[in-house]
Amino acid sequence: MNHPLDHASVFQGRQGFEAWHGDLSSNCGTFHVEPPADAGIASFRGAVTAVTPDLSSLQGARITSNCRHVHRSRRDIRQDDKDFFYLVMQVGGEALMCQSDSQTRLGSGDLVLLDITQPCDFYFEGLSDQFSVILPRNQVLQRFREGQILLNRRIGSASPLGAMGGMLVGQLFSNPLLRIDEATAMREAILALLRPALDHGGLGAQADGPLLLKAKTFIERHLADEALCPEQIAGSIGTSLRNLHRLFAQMETTVGRYILDRRLQSCATAIRESEQKISSIAFARGFKDFSHFSRSFKNHFGVSPRGYRTSK
Repeated sequence: MNHPLDHASVFQGRQGFEAWHGDLSSNCGTFHVEPPADAGIASFRGAVTAVTPDLSSLQGARITSNCRHVHRSRRDIRQDDKDFFYLVMQVGGEALMCQSDSQTRLGSGDLVLLDITQPCDFYFEGLSDQFSVILPRNQVLQRFREGQILLNRRIGSASPLGAMGGMLVGQLFSNPLLRIDEATAMREAILALLRPALDHGGLGAQADGPLLLKAKTFIERHLADEALCPEQIAGSIGTSLRNLHRLFAQMETTVGRYILDRRLQSCATAIRESEQKISSIAFARGFKDFSHFSRSFKNHFGVSPRGYRTSK
């Protein structure tokens, strides 16, 4: 598949950034965008290509840029009044997608379902290339009960569902000869494929869901505890240490990584929304060493805590 920056319609520099941002808003909704971190807005490169432009019944876009951070706030949501789900496929580069109090790392070929009516933060390293397919809310809810949809859950490219779903999404963007009925059938097939991976009733979630929720709730309530550890969590929710690790392995993470991610995300929210000293924010969320916090924050978000605050 050709890279969208290989052709002449690429946006570049300050004026290109503004034009690209306008196209992003037109195709996907209101988002705030931070330009490239190193050389600034003058080094911007990007493109927005609508999915199969002649099919008005199918909406979406291929979005490419070297921006470091894209986010959508509650104010943005009220401003444009969009109402749909959207399926994102990472075509190139890597991304950290934050929504619904969860974080998902995407590599090439990975898929994730998101909700335009919920705030989000997306972080990128270098050049990122994504497909975004708009899925009408009513069509999604015909297959899922609204409270049962697992938003921001990665569907890996190596899994059978991820491989098949990725192939269908790729066809929507690469085949200009698709008829309306063909595109509609492919969208229906994508929705059918999503259900086993994203329904709370699938993948054995009925049995493990309540216990995992207990673990997450305990972690959330004890983020400030420097001594928070897997043994403490397992004992509090009445399960074995081995089973606790298994629960988090199903999420393709570890207990320690999940605790660190939640602490960092909580710190990021406080840094953006308050004027409290950054060190106080970190220590209040269980970090014992500020240098370790700063390194972890920059590794996670691609920018220092101070830089994150000044970019808000």
